[in-house]
Amino acid sequence: MQNSLASNATPEDTINLRLVFQFLRNYWLVILSVTGIVTILGVTYSMVTSPKYTAVTSVYIETRAANVVDVKAILSGFGSDDKLLKSQIEIFSSNAVAKRVINEHDLENSSEFQLTPSYLSEVFAKITGEPPASASLEQRVLNGLNVTLNRNTTVVDLSYQANSPEMAANLANGFADAYLADRLATKYDAIREASEWLSVRLSELGVKVRSSEQAVEQFRSEFNLQVAGGGTINERQIATLNQQLVFAQTKTAEAQARVDQIEKVRVRGGSTSSFADAAQSAVITQLRAKASEVERKEAALTVKYSHKHPAVVSVRSQLIDLRQQIEKELQRIVDTAQNELAVAERRETSIFDSLEKLRDVTSTENHAQVYLRELVREAAANRTLYESFLARLKETQEFEKMDSVSSRVLSRAEIPSLASFPNKRLFLVVSLVLGLIIGTLLALIIELFDSTLKTKEDVESRIGLPLFSQVPLIDHYAIKSRMTSIFGFLMAKSPRTQRNYKSSHALNKGIFKFASANPLSHYAESIRELRSRVKFSRLDNPIKTLLITSAIPGEGKSTISRNLAHYTAKAGERVLFIDADMRRQISADAPGDPKEKSLADVLTGKVTFAEATKHEEGSNLYYLPAPSHRELWETAELLSSKAMKTLLDGASKSFDLVIIDSPPTLPLIDSRVLSHVVDATVLVASWNHTDGGLVEQAKDLLDQTPGKTLGVILNNFDVSKAKLNKHQASYGYGYYK
Repeated sequence: MQNSLASNATPEDTINLRLVFQFLRNYWLVILSVTGIVTILGVTYSMVTSPKYTAVTSVYIETRAANVVDVKAILSGFGSDDKLLKSQIEIFSSNAVAKRVINEHDLENSSEFQLTPSYLSEVFAKITGEPPASASLEQRVLNGLNVTLNRNTTVVDLSYQANSPEMAANLANGFADAYLADRLATKYDAIREASEWLSVRLSELGVKVRSSEQAVEQFRSEFNLQVAGGGTINERQIATLNQQLVFAQTKTAEAQARVDQIEKVRVRGGSTSSFADAAQSAVITQLRAKASEVERKEAALTVKYSHKHPAVVSVRSQLIDLRQQIEKELQRIVDTAQNELAVAERRETSIFDSLEKLRDVTSTENHAQVYLRELVREAAANRTLYESFLARLKETQEFEKMDSVSSRVLSRAEIPSLASFPNKRLFLVVSLVLGLIIGTLLALIIELFDSTLKTKEDVESRIGLPLFSQVPLIDHYAIKSRMTSIFGFLMAKSPRTQRNYKSSHALNKGIFKFASANPLSHYAESIRELRSRVKFSRLDNPIKTLLITSAIPGEGKSTISRNLAHYTAKAGERVLFIDADMRRQISADAPGDPKEKSLADVLTGKVTFAEATKHEEGSNLYYLPAPSHRELWETAELLSSKAMKTLLDGASKSFDLVIIDSPPTLPLIDSRVLSHVVDATVLVASWNHTDGGLVEQAKDLLDQTPGKTLGVILNNFDVSKAKLNKHQASYGYGYYK
């Protein structure tokens, strides 16, 4: 399943319900077994453990200080900060509160809180020579306390768990009372300490305030720094002169602008009549009007009379006189603008000089003002601090008269009637869930480390060879094989176990002929598929000698090779079956006959091939058995000898197919030397049993002659499991009989 999960998972579909169902079916017994064990342990523990009782007391914690006085900075009143609330909750489980409870309820003499060292601690103390470590009485009492803050409230639930219901109720109420008493005592201690400290500090501040105020008045008198209207007299005069200076600078700027305009006109060669003051002068306007009238009269007389006519001369004389008057008026305006500029400059200079003189006079005063302000600030700060401490002292004295705290018990604990621990129903559910989780994790770990071959993808990706056939379990042995698959993670896959399984089942002649005797079975169909794959794998160079081997013993290679030989012979081909497993002969008809001629006799030249070969009556099958009751050590030398090659060359000419059953590849070298003298090799592996790494090692050893290893056969294929796996060839099982 591990390999199939990896090969079928896609980014779009990472959870395959079919694969999950297959996983559960493969490991349901493991999961249910672990779940049952954990559930039984949990229920047993809940039945034998001592019962415990829990009582609950609710306490309201006031997080606001009393409205009478404000003592946040001194007393133990609380703000709305969650950290302060959590700090108060920690006080419930403090040693100070625990000591109050111990004293109030005489818990030192209570048998429930007597320390009994455990057996392990006593053993450890004997080994180390030190006394066993023990928790203090306060810690043992606090072990049963649980403080819970109700959400979005300042109400705390104190639950206490004890062996007796009376003790649970008494200690739950006792912790609430001890907390309130501790808080009240702490508050009174804080008030008393604050009052004493404030009194001493207030006396010191009173002396400091008086000395600082006297220093201010003494400095004012020494430097004559009299205050008038919020400032000194010199400061007010400077402010007035500054305003006048600004006004004078404005007038100077206006006069300078007019003069600059006149000068600009003159520099350009224009008439002085074009600047603004001339255009706005009423006198110039009248004179210009008269001049215009005289010019019209002159024009009329000039047309009527000659230029020298007395009337024309008189009019011209009037026009000249008017123009001279206009020029004089313009000059007067220019002189006036220049005079105004001079006056404004002199006034500005005068104000500036006065201001500078006043600044020189007040320079010393300003330096003194800096120090004076420092003295005033210090005196004001001392006075404010003194008033604050005085008010705080009054508040503390008033609060000391109060004899209660704002926190209170909302509901007191009652004696519980039912045990809170163990909750048998909860233990059952938790044990069941925990067992399912542990069982599933164990199954996942088994699956994670399962590297057996199951699918075509496993064979092709890990071994690099095609899957020739999946040979199913023979029905008579299917039940035992399935049980072996379920408990496979607990069974040792040793060669001894596999050989025992092989010897107890593979010696049955009916198994060797099962495919030919049941031609409509699934087993026969897989043998037909194997025969076809071998036959058509090399059309240009047909395979005449086929070696069938496995990586380790017990894979069923002999059963498959014998069934392939019987079925091929039944199909009309002339077949020779050679049992080359001379280390452990299993395929001879009479394995106990010591006089039987064998392959070893042929290779050593004791008998001929015809004398040692046996023919099965009624078929085209011939077989050459391995030696029986002989311990041969030179089997590899015999199989790699020239005689073996000569035997195979002759057999390939006389028979259509020669099938050789050889020993497993990893423990013995026989199959490796045989792979050099045959046309092709096929590896047999047990489905969902053989480790892919072993088959890969066997393939690497056989690949010393490249291209001869054709493919892999997965034996003992479980049809019932394959029906649940879409990736297996699970279609058409209804046609098999």
